[in-house]
Amino acid sequence: MSTSFHCDGCRESVEIPIKVGHILRREYCESCAMVANQFVDAEEALRKSTHEKFAADRELLIVRFSANGFKLPDVP
Repeated sequence: MSTSFHCDGCRESVEIPIKVGHILRREYCESCAMVANQFVDAEEALRKSTHEKFAADRELLIVRFSANGFKLPDVP
């Protein structure tokens, strides 16, 4: 029995698919794998910038609400 692969991007037949993804891995041809990897890179950049903004905004909240030695929950 033979196995055939189809690109999850363009749906074309591909001999050796390139797997991309962390949780739900997809299989792509070479050109679609480049697009999929661009998405992964952009998503990681978004995740990093979102985390950095949250951390900075949280610090401002901590300063604001912990004035005069007020002890906040979940803040060491």
